Amino acid sequence: MQSTQFEQSSSVRSGERLRDYDRLKLELGQALQTVLHLMSGPERQDQHRRCQELLTRLAEDRFVLAVVGQFNRGKSSLMNAILGLDRLPVGILPLTSVITKVAYGNPERVLIEFEAGRLRTTIRREQLAEYVTEAGNPGNQKGIAAAEVQLPSEFLRRGLFFVDTPGVGSAIAANTATTERFLPEGDAVIFVTSFDSPLSRDELEFLQKVRDHVHKVFFVVNKADLVPQEQRDRVLAFIREQIEREIGLHEPRLLAVSALEGLEAKLTASPERLEDSGLAALEQELFQFLTTEKAKEFLLRFCERALSMLADFALDPVIEQQKTTFDYVAGRVIDIRDRLMGTAVSTKGLSSTSARQVAAPSEAALAQAIRKPCRICTRVSDAMFKFMAKFQLQIIVNARERSALAYRGGLCPLHTWQYSEIASPQGIASSFPEVLMMLSRRLGALAESDTQKTLGAETKKLLTKPEQCRACQEQFNAEEREIAEVVEEIGRVSEVGAKMPVLCLPHLSALLRKLPDPELAGELVAFQAAIMERLAENMERYALKHDALRRGLQSEDERVAYHQALSQLVGDKRLQAPWRVQYLL
Repeated sequence: MQSTQFEQSSSVRSGERLRDYDRLKLELGQALQTVLHLMSGPERQDQHRRCQELLTRLAEDRFVLAVVGQFNRGKSSLMNAILGLDRLPVGILPLTSVITKVAYGNPERVLIEFEAGRLRTTIRREQLAEYVTEAGNPGNQKGIAAAEVQLPSEFLRRGLFFVDTPGVGSAIAANTATTERFLPEGDAVIFVTSFDSPLSRDELEFLQKVRDHVHKVFFVVNKADLVPQEQRDRVLAFIREQIEREIGLHEPRLLAVSALEGLEAKLTASPERLEDSGLAALEQELFQFLTTEKAKEFLLRFCERALSMLADFALDPVIEQQKTTFDYVAGRVIDIRDRLMGTAVSTKGLSSTSARQVAAPSEAALAQAIRKPCRICTRVSDAMFKFMAKFQLQIIVNARERSALAYRGGLCPLHTWQYSEIASPQGIASSFPEVLMMLSRRLGALAESDTQKTLGAETKKLLTKPEQCRACQEQFNAEEREIAEVVEEIGRVSEVGAKMPVLCLPHLSALLRKLPDPELAGELVAFQAAIMERLAENMERYALKHDALRRGLQSEDERVAYHQALSQLVGDKRLQAPWRVQYLL
């Protein structure tokens, strides 16, 4: 449990305001998608296009954070530390020779963008250094325009877009030029210098160029672990004086950070080391800016544009037919605007899992869980497929099994069709005549009875019920076995923070009735709640990008979220509908 609690108290807490902003953005998207669908048809092309353009701006919104500085200042190490993932190549020589973008993706992958219009290609993460470093790609001989590393990080999922730029001031002049060309694309910049060689003349000249292009700059002095506290204070005073005199910034805020210690703190789940590394303070600064300056301003402007558009649409005759809907949409936009105008971004309408404090699941656990099926559904489906394969053979070769099947009236409707997907026409023709003959005799007896008024009710009794269906009983027994096994596993390893199983809602309910530990039950429910919230957000993002005609921005998680969500609600499709043998064998 230590790792989960640690993440709740550091990275997750740092991103709470970003999550609130993300929720408001998705609420706005849902409101405008309603208008977009109402404004369909050839007679309203202009209105439809205007609404779609507004949705596109919302779908494309992301916070571009460029990390810049002289080579060998630890820029890539700092990005690794912020992400809590040791993924970007680091070293003591000039490493990054091309722009390296870091965006959300699950599973991890690396995309290489080429110059001269060549198609992008996917490489293994271990090959990244061969494309983005000077050693692997000297002088950018391979013609790489940029590399995009996609990682399952919560901060990235909510719109953060990191950019690792080539180090300036090295003997490789092209690196400096590449970084300077990228500066105008950034919303903010992390300017990195270091304690071991603080703020050279070249760095000051580059910093002035940064200030010419980017309004918001975070000043990070890296490698704090190399010097004692007393020397740190002297170095920080020197850097502050240089920036004030040469750049003209009054009392710039400098953040002393050890990227190495910060990454180790996250990987080892040590909140004390994280605070000491200075990384937590930097993260707070980043997300404070994003949620109070950049994000709030963007959403307020967006609300005003949306309300202006709705006011113009009010002149359209369709409003007379859909006035209630349009009033509702306008009300939602006004509510979001009013919440933004308050002292902080609100999360009205959002609720926690329960009133008591339950540790939030880790980002790594959620990233894996949303791509997994229900643990019990998977095991039971496999068990049922094996049972049905054996059963269909038994009723062919065993007369007693055929008689028992006939006595029960066959199988229930669901398992009848599942059986038909496994059995051959010859097998069905050999096994089911006795079922129909038995039903024929029973119907014949009913037809000759004197109780004509009850024929409907008596005939209904001939339908095979779950308690009579051999396959239903087998499925029930398989579910009971799997539930008992999961309960035992959770109870046995809960003390060391076991991974929670992914469960659909029906099996979650069944398992909770057998789980004796209330605290563990609450943690399990909180985990499933987090999965459903993540799937809901992924579906909302998918729909927003689809309607905004920005489907290329959809992540793999967003593309499969609809299927995962339905499985969470009702269970695995294989237990609810006939199998398709070609997909199973």
